[in-house]
Amino acid sequence: MDAMRTHYRFGSTWIVPSSTEAVRALLEDVRGYGAWWPGVRVVEDVSSATRRAARLEVRAPIGYRIRITIIESLTADDELRVLMRGDLHGWCMWRMVPVRGGTRVAFAQEVEAQSRPLRLASPVFHHMLAAQHERIMQAAETGMRRALGEVPADPA
Repeated sequence: MDAMRTHYRFGSTWIVPSSTEAVRALLEDVRGYGAWWPGVRVVEDVSSATRRAARLEVRAPIGYRIRITIIESLTADDELRVLMRGDLHGWCMWRMVPVRGGTRVAFAQEVEAQSRPLRLASPVFHHMLAAQHERIMQAAETGMRRALGEVPADPA
């Protein structure tokens, strides 16, 4: 199997008109991700006394589910980084930088497909799977803006 076609590298950057402290608090509260990030569900908090961790289920817009465990690996004033295990192995990070009028939020992720269905689909559907990730991140941006009070909630 073509390893390059099962490897993914993603990045997204947004500027939100909120303080870095508010953005950081939102991102550190992994148990709250499902409240603002459509398609992300926290299945179980598996933190220990020394490290935060959680099992997540991420549902792509086309319906497939990815199950991962995220394990905190670095916490700095301007960066949160986690290791990922499960259907994807690798890492992701959030970087928060104060800018005029708010915070620049940068997300980066590098992963390798591990589950059999993802490994089999990746060589053929690599671009489609990457596009699904982009849609998930667009939903994250909208949800983050809403959670931080920038975007009004949808009328129900």
